[in-house]
Amino acid sequence: MAKAMTLLYGPESKGDAAGASAFISRLMHCANAIHMHHLMVEGPGSFAAHNALSVYEPLREAIDDLAEAWMGCTGEKLKFGPGAFEMAPTPLAEVQKVYEYLEADRMVMGTESHIQNEIDAICTLISSTLYKLTRLA
Repeated sequence: MAKAMTLLYGPESKGDAAGASAFISRLMHCANAIHMHHLMVEGPGSFAAHNALSVYEPLREAIDDLAEAWMGCTGEKLKFGPGAFEMAPTPLAEVQKVYEYLEADRMVMGTESHIQNEIDAICTLISSTLYKLTRLA
């Protein structure tokens, strides 16, 4: 029999399954949108932008790590349903939108420090990509 999960900061620190599911779903969409922009970029600066937008691969891995850590920590399942997210018109706008979303809604994942650290790692990937898109193009 599996041992019950222990939350470092207590039951109120885990967030809720609906909020966590929506957060992870949104991040998964963002990784796909960044991948689409990666494939469509063209014109001056496109090589640098194309390379910067290769963040979609490590981003997918980081999102997977976050989802698995949250489920392992809380003992709850994520539930995904249909949902439509619109793609931003430019790669830079897409990446900025992801960063703003992470900062605004990260607390739906709860306050467990290791879960927030996983989100910080995603923020690092995104902010590094913002640097590349705004400074290296």
